[in-house]
Amino acid sequence: MRKFLFASLFAVLMLALAGCGDNESADGGTTLEYGAQSYTDPKVMSQIVKLLVEDQTDHAVNITEDIQASPQIMAALDREEFDIATLYSGEVYNNHFDEDEVEYSTDPQQTIEQAQELFGAEYDMKWYDSIGFSNQYGIAIQGDFAEENNITTMSDLGEFADQLIVGTDSSWIERENDGYAGYQEAYGYSFDDVRGMEVSLMYEGINSDELDVVTAYTVDPQILEYDLKLLEDDASFFPPYDASLVARNEIIEEYPEVSDILDSIVGLISTEEMTQLIHEVDINQRTPEEVAAEFLEEKGMLE
Repeated sequence: MRKFLFASLFAVLMLALAGCGDNESADGGTTLEYGAQSYTDPKVMSQIVKLLVEDQTDHAVNITEDIQASPQIMAALDREEFDIATLYSGEVYNNHFDEDEVEYSTDPQQTIEQAQELFGAEYDMKWYDSIGFSNQYGIAIQGDFAEENNITTMSDLGEFADQLIVGTDSSWIERENDGYAGYQEAYGYSFDDVRGMEVSLMYEGINSDELDVVTAYTVDPQILEYDLKLLEDDASFFPPYDASLVARNEIIEEYPEVSDILDSIVGLISTEEMTQLIHEVDINQRTPEEVAAEFLEEKGMLE
């Protein structure tokens, strides 16, 4: 029996030591876990963080991609399976908190402050200020039509709306706060027709002149690919989804050099720049790592 107990204790000890070894980087630091959603901007951001951390510290970053939804990222952060991720401020309005805790707003600063306060307390993590880009709903039209008619804002589009056909993902037609009904009320006009369809068909439609307007996400690479004009939301109708890095408080307290790196990324990438990076990955078929490295080299951030 004593031999059995000794063998069991030895096995447990070896497993514990193996676990510690797995968490150590090749340079003697720790290995941080980054969780990235299935779309391209979090994948690019994960590579930017990885490149900077591994260039400037002894730590390593392991990336897990294709997490289907932000709530899964948050749950994994809460379970300490991930240490760092990219999240979006408008997530605070997606039924995570009671109605009396959240005040719906389309003001970017108010939205990100609520996300920082509420998610920070709920998941014991730091929600950094915006990276500089937003991945949110927008309205896009053909670039030549915008130029010919001097259309730069969603209000400008009202003069022509009753002649225009809109392609959109079907959910926008039914959404309560930021859907088509609310849009008509905010801007005071309606389109000739609104057609729900898959996103790929939506962009094919506007490229082939079967559609005049599409509901785009502000970093969609097709905006560049098809020379579309993303209109200014001058009535601040759509809720902001500003991208931020988040990190578990335990990690940034133990490794302040990592927190310094995450701070250096605040305000680094505009919506236009992220759209270009996504275009390089999705349209030009380059890897997120290659695109991230090239971007950081151009910014002079890699040592």
